[in-house]
Amino acid sequence: SSVCSKCNGILEKGDLAVIAPNLGEQNTWHPACFTCKTCDQLLIDLTYCVRENSIYCERHYAELHKPRCSACDEVSFIFKNYA
Repeated sequence: SSVCSKCNGILEKGDLAVIAPNLGEQNTWHPACFTCKTCDQLLIDLTYCVRENSIYCERHYAELHKPRCSACDEVSFIFKNYA
């Protein structure tokens, strides 16, 4: 048996579990616990992203790197002119 990385509940032999290779095989989750750290979106069958040992949906991972425009909700790209 192992422990769910989110809820710390027991995963018994034969239980369905999610293993995220980007975080190492020692980390396992109940399928319902494999969610974005920010919005709790279920990430089963979706692309997940990892930052500092946490999992995120693509949208919230992108927001960690590039902010969104509050008016149109598009990712903001601020270009700096280096002279």
